[in-house]
Amino acid sequence: MMIRDYTPADVPAMRALWRRVFDESEIFLDAFFRLLPDIGGAVVAADETGELLGAAYALTGFEWQRPDGTRAQLGYLYAVAVHEAARGQGIGAALSKAAAELCRRRESVIVTTLPAETPLYAWYEKAIGTKYLLRREARTVDARKTVDIMKLTGTEYMLWRENLLRGKSFVRLSYPMLEAQRALCEAYGGGLYATEDGVLAAYRDGEELIVREILCARGDPAVSAASAAASLGCTRAVYTLPAVDGGEPYVTADAPLIPGTVWDLTLD
Repeated sequence: MMIRDYTPADVPAMRALWRRVFDESEIFLDAFFRLLPDIGGAVVAADETGELLGAAYALTGFEWQRPDGTRAQLGYLYAVAVHEAARGQGIGAALSKAAAELCRRRESVIVTTLPAETPLYAWYEKAIGTKYLLRREARTVDARKTVDIMKLTGTEYMLWRENLLRGKSFVRLSYPMLEAQRALCEAYGGGLYATEDGVLAAYRDGEELIVREILCARGDPAVSAASAAASLGCTRAVYTLPAVDGGEPYVTADAPLIPGTVWDLTLD
Protein backbone atom coordinates (compact mmCIF):
# COMPACT_ATOMS: atom_id res chain seq x y z
CA MET A 1 0.00 0.00 0.00
CA MET A 2 1.15 3.52 -0.79
CA ILE A 3 -0.14 6.80 0.64
CA ARG A 4 0.41 9.94 -1.43
CA ASP A 5 -1.09 13.34 -2.22
CA TYR A 6 -4.03 13.13 -4.59
CA THR A 7 -3.86 14.21 -8.22
CA PRO A 8 -6.73 15.33 -10.49
CA ALA A 9 -6.67 11.87 -12.07
CA ASP A 10 -7.75 10.40 -8.71
CA VAL A 11 -10.92 12.47 -8.43
CA PRO A 12 -13.36 10.03 -10.14
CA ALA A 13 -12.29 7.21 -7.81
CA MET A 14 -12.34 9.56 -4.80
CA ARG A 15 -15.88 10.63 -5.65
CA ALA A 16 -17.01 7.04 -6.08
CA LEU A 17 -15.54 6.07 -2.70
CA TRP A 18 -17.14 9.09 -1.03
CA ARG A 19 -20.55 8.18 -2.45
CA ARG A 20 -20.10 4.57 -1.36
CA VAL A 21 -19.15 5.44 2.23
CA PHE A 22 -21.12 8.64 2.92
CA ASP A 23 -23.94 8.66 0.32
CA GLU A 24 -23.41 12.38 -0.30
CA SER A 25 -25.34 14.62 -2.67
CA GLU A 26 -23.79 14.82 -6.14
CA ILE A 27 -24.61 18.54 -6.17
CA PHE A 28 -22.42 19.08 -3.12
CA LEU A 29 -19.66 16.84 -4.48
CA ASP A 30 -19.59 18.82 -7.72
CA ALA A 31 -18.96 21.99 -5.71
CA PHE A 32 -16.56 20.38 -3.25
CA PHE A 33 -14.19 18.93 -5.83
CA ARG A 34 -14.33 22.12 -7.88
CA LEU A 35 -13.32 24.12 -4.79
CA LEU A 36 -10.87 21.58 -3.31
CA PRO A 37 -7.69 23.12 -4.74
CA ASP A 38 -8.63 26.41 -3.05
CA ILE A 39 -9.73 25.00 0.32
CA GLY A 40 -7.04 22.37 0.91
CA GLY A 41 -5.82 19.07 -0.41
CA ALA A 42 -6.18 15.34 0.05
CA VAL A 43 -4.21 12.15 0.48
CA VAL A 44 -5.10 8.76 -0.95
CA ALA A 45 -4.14 5.17 -0.24
CA ALA A 46 -3.65 2.84 -3.21
CA ASP A 47 -2.65 -0.80 -3.62
CA GLU A 48 0.16 -2.10 -5.82
CA THR A 49 -2.11 -2.02 -8.88
CA GLY A 50 -3.02 1.62 -8.27
CA GLU A 51 -6.58 0.88 -7.11
CA LEU A 52 -7.86 3.43 -4.60
CA LEU A 53 -8.34 1.99 -1.11
CA GLY A 54 -9.03 5.17 0.87
CA ALA A 55 -8.87 8.94 0.99
CA ALA A 56 -8.75 11.75 3.54
CA TYR A 57 -9.09 15.49 3.06
CA ALA A 58 -6.91 18.19 4.63
CA LEU A 59 -8.86 21.43 4.57
CA THR A 60 -7.03 24.67 5.30
CA GLY A 61 -9.63 27.33 4.59
CA PHE A 62 -10.07 28.11 8.30
CA GLU A 63 -8.39 30.76 10.45
CA TRP A 64 -8.80 31.17 14.20
CA GLN A 65 -9.39 34.83 15.03
CA ARG A 66 -8.62 35.52 18.71
CA PRO A 67 -10.18 38.41 20.68
CA ASP A 68 -6.77 40.13 20.92
CA GLY A 69 -6.56 40.29 17.13
CA THR A 70 -3.98 37.52 16.68
CA ARG A 71 -4.68 34.73 14.22
CA ALA A 72 -3.72 31.09 13.67
CA GLN A 73 -4.34 28.95 10.61
CA LEU A 74 -6.25 25.76 11.30
CA GLY A 75 -6.08 22.47 9.46
CA TYR A 76 -9.20 20.30 9.42
CA LEU A 77 -9.38 16.58 8.68
CA TYR A 78 -12.51 15.73 6.74
CA ALA A 79 -14.22 12.69 5.21
CA VAL A 80 -11.69 9.99 6.06
CA ALA A 81 -12.95 7.00 4.08
CA VAL A 82 -11.64 3.46 3.50
CA HIS A 83 -13.15 0.93 1.11
CA GLU A 84 -14.97 -1.72 3.16
CA ALA A 85 -12.83 -4.53 1.70
CA ALA A 86 -9.66 -2.81 2.97
CA ARG A 87 -10.74 -2.00 6.52
CA GLY A 88 -9.00 -3.34 9.61
CA GLN A 89 -5.52 -2.85 8.16
CA GLY A 90 -4.67 0.53 9.71
CA ILE A 91 -5.34 2.46 6.51
CA GLY A 92 -7.67 4.95 8.19
CA ALA A 93 -5.06 5.83 10.82
CA ALA A 94 -2.32 6.11 8.21
CA LEU A 95 -4.49 8.40 6.06
CA SER A 96 -5.35 10.56 9.08
CA LYS A 97 -1.68 10.98 9.97
CA ALA A 98 -0.81 11.83 6.37
CA ALA A 99 -3.67 14.34 6.13
CA ALA A 100 -2.58 15.98 9.40
CA GLU A 101 0.95 16.28 8.04
CA LEU A 102 -0.43 17.79 4.83
CA CYS A 103 -2.22 20.41 6.94
CA ARG A 104 1.09 21.25 8.62
CA ARG A 105 2.89 21.42 5.28
CA ARG A 106 0.26 23.96 4.29
CA GLU A 107 1.22 26.06 7.35
CA SER A 108 -1.58 25.05 9.72
CA VAL A 109 -0.59 25.77 13.32
CA ILE A 110 -3.32 23.59 14.84
CA VAL A 111 -4.85 20.40 13.41
CA THR A 112 -8.51 19.70 14.12
CA THR A 113 -11.33 17.35 13.21
CA LEU A 114 -14.96 16.60 14.09
CA PRO A 115 -15.38 12.86 14.74
CA ALA A 116 -18.63 11.38 13.46
CA GLU A 117 -19.19 9.24 16.57
CA THR A 118 -18.25 9.54 20.24
CA PRO A 119 -15.80 6.56 20.25
CA LEU A 120 -13.83 8.21 17.45
CA TYR A 121 -12.66 11.04 19.71
CA ALA A 122 -10.32 8.59 21.45
CA TRP A 123 -9.37 7.05 18.09
CA TYR A 124 -8.31 10.42 16.64
CA GLU A 125 -6.48 11.33 19.84
CA LYS A 126 -4.39 8.19 19.42
CA ALA A 127 -3.91 8.69 15.67
CA ILE A 128 -3.12 12.41 15.46
CA GLY A 129 -3.04 13.77 19.02
CA THR A 130 -6.33 15.71 19.00
CA LYS A 131 -7.43 15.88 22.65
CA TYR A 132 -8.54 19.48 23.26
CA LEU A 133 -12.28 19.93 22.82
CA LEU A 134 -14.66 22.65 21.83
CA ARG A 135 -18.16 21.92 23.11
CA ARG A 136 -21.67 22.88 22.03
CA GLU A 137 -25.24 22.53 23.24
CA ALA A 138 -28.15 21.50 21.03
CA ARG A 139 -31.62 23.03 21.15
CA THR A 140 -34.87 22.31 19.35
CA VAL A 141 -37.68 24.75 18.60
CA ASP A 142 -41.02 24.28 16.82
CA ALA A 143 -41.57 26.14 13.57
CA ARG A 144 -43.27 29.50 13.97
CA LYS A 145 -42.83 32.42 11.61
CA THR A 146 -42.50 35.74 13.41
CA VAL A 147 -39.66 37.31 11.40
CA ASP A 148 -38.76 37.19 7.72
CA ILE A 149 -35.64 35.52 6.36
CA MET A 150 -33.76 36.54 3.21
CA LYS A 151 -31.33 34.42 1.22
CA LEU A 152 -27.75 35.69 1.04
CA THR A 153 -24.79 35.17 -1.25
CA GLY A 154 -21.57 33.85 0.24
CA THR A 155 -20.02 37.33 0.20
CA GLU A 156 -23.02 38.88 1.94
CA TYR A 157 -23.05 36.19 4.59
CA MET A 158 -19.32 36.57 5.21
CA LEU A 159 -19.64 40.33 5.77
CA TRP A 160 -22.62 39.98 8.12
CA ARG A 161 -20.96 37.12 10.00
CA GLU A 162 -17.68 38.90 10.63
CA ASN A 163 -19.46 42.03 11.82
CA LEU A 164 -21.53 39.99 14.30
CA LEU A 165 -18.44 38.19 15.62
CA ARG A 166 -16.12 41.17 15.91
CA GLY A 167 -14.13 41.08 19.16
CA LYS A 168 -14.94 37.42 19.86
CA SER A 169 -12.98 34.20 19.50
CA PHE A 170 -14.18 32.66 16.25
CA VAL A 171 -13.09 30.75 13.19
CA ARG A 172 -13.00 32.80 10.01
CA LEU A 173 -13.68 31.00 6.73
CA SER A 174 -11.97 31.74 3.44
CA TYR A 175 -14.35 32.70 0.64
CA PRO A 176 -13.94 29.34 -1.17
CA MET A 177 -14.63 27.51 2.11
CA LEU A 178 -17.78 29.56 2.66
CA GLU A 179 -18.82 28.69 -0.89
CA ALA A 180 -18.45 25.02 0.03
CA GLN A 181 -20.67 25.64 3.06
CA ARG A 182 -23.26 27.36 0.88
CA ALA A 183 -23.19 24.49 -1.61
CA LEU A 184 -23.69 21.96 1.20
CA CYS A 185 -26.73 23.81 2.55
CA GLU A 186 -28.27 24.38 -0.88
CA ALA A 187 -27.76 20.76 -1.92
CA TYR A 188 -30.18 19.81 0.85
CA GLY A 189 -32.85 22.44 0.37
CA GLY A 190 -31.39 25.28 2.44
CA GLY A 191 -28.83 28.01 2.14
CA LEU A 192 -27.36 31.10 3.82
CA TYR A 193 -29.89 33.57 5.22
CA ALA A 194 -30.29 36.91 6.96
CA THR A 195 -32.93 37.57 9.60
CA GLU A 196 -33.95 40.82 11.24
CA ASP A 197 -31.32 40.23 13.92
CA GLY A 198 -28.51 38.24 12.32
CA VAL A 199 -27.67 35.36 9.99
CA LEU A 200 -28.10 31.62 9.82
CA ALA A 201 -26.94 28.74 7.64
CA ALA A 202 -29.24 25.74 7.40
CA TYR A 203 -30.47 22.77 5.37
CA ARG A 204 -33.46 20.45 5.46
CA ASP A 205 -33.51 16.89 6.77
CA GLY A 206 -37.06 15.67 6.19
CA GLU A 207 -39.36 17.71 8.44
CA GLU A 208 -36.42 19.07 10.43
CA LEU A 209 -34.35 22.15 9.68
CA ILE A 210 -30.71 21.57 10.64
CA VAL A 211 -29.30 24.98 11.51
CA ARG A 212 -25.55 24.79 11.10
CA GLU A 213 -24.94 28.30 12.39
CA ILE A 214 -27.12 30.98 13.91
CA LEU A 215 -25.79 34.38 15.00
CA CYS A 216 -27.91 37.14 16.48
CA ALA A 217 -26.94 40.68 17.41
CA ARG A 218 -29.39 41.08 20.28
CA GLY A 219 -32.41 38.77 20.13
CA ASP A 220 -33.16 35.13 20.94
CA PRO A 221 -31.76 32.75 18.30
CA ALA A 222 -34.79 30.50 18.85
CA VAL A 223 -36.99 33.13 17.19
CA SER A 224 -34.87 33.20 14.03
CA ALA A 225 -34.52 29.39 13.96
CA ALA A 226 -38.29 28.91 14.35
CA SER A 227 -39.02 31.43 11.61
CA ALA A 228 -36.51 29.82 9.24
CA ALA A 229 -38.08 26.41 9.84
CA ALA A 230 -41.54 27.75 9.04
CA SER A 231 -40.32 29.61 5.96
CA LEU A 232 -38.60 26.49 4.58
CA GLY A 233 -41.54 24.18 5.20
CA CYS A 234 -40.20 22.32 8.24
CA THR A 235 -42.01 21.52 11.47
CA ARG A 236 -39.08 22.26 13.78
CA ALA A 237 -35.49 23.47 13.83
CA VAL A 238 -32.45 22.03 15.57
CA TYR A 239 -29.63 24.45 16.29
CA THR A 240 -26.49 24.50 18.43
CA LEU A 241 -24.69 27.17 20.41
CA PRO A 242 -21.06 27.18 21.57
CA ALA A 243 -20.74 26.02 25.19
CA VAL A 244 -18.10 27.05 27.70
CA ASP A 245 -19.11 24.38 30.22
CA GLY A 246 -21.11 21.20 29.72
CA GLY A 247 -22.73 20.47 26.40
CA GLU A 248 -21.56 17.79 23.99
CA PRO A 249 -18.11 17.29 22.46
CA TYR A 250 -17.63 19.09 19.17
CA VAL A 251 -14.40 19.94 17.34
CA THR A 252 -11.26 18.33 18.76
CA ALA A 253 -7.78 19.83 18.27
CA ASP A 254 -4.14 19.02 18.93
CA ALA A 255 -3.70 22.35 20.81
CA PRO A 256 -6.08 24.31 23.07
CA LEU A 257 -8.72 26.60 21.61
CA ILE A 258 -10.52 29.20 23.73
CA PRO A 259 -13.68 27.65 25.23
CA GLY A 260 -16.76 29.06 23.56
CA THR A 261 -14.94 29.79 20.30
CA VAL A 262 -17.56 30.16 17.56
CA TRP A 263 -16.94 27.52 14.90
CA ASP A 264 -20.25 26.28 13.60
CA LEU A 265 -19.42 25.80 9.92
CA THR A 266 -17.24 22.70 9.72
CA LEU A 267 -18.79 20.83 6.73
CA ASP A 268 -19.50 17.79 8.96
